Amino acid sequence: MIGRSGPTPRKPKGYGLALISLGVSVLFGAVALAYFWYQGDLFTGVGFALLILVAGAWEFRRRLVDARTAEELEADAEERRERNRG
Repeated sequence: MIGRSGPTPRKPKGYGLALISLGVSVLFGAVALAYFWYQGDLFTGVGFALLILVAGAWEFRRRLVDARTAEELEADAEERRERNRG
């Protein structure tokens, strides 16, 4: 068997929405680059596209961190409820 063994890490609940958001940012960056390139201002297009891509990657990371934090808090609350019952 090649690769690592053991269970694969589970993706957080909001992973799909975060991935869609990242895809929209990449698409918007490509459209902005194409638009400015067509207008003859390549440097502005590259700068604007990079700005959009960095913002999209930042948002993707933030959404994943928020989803993981929410899952951890939910698990802690459930553990406290179980401890208080019995």
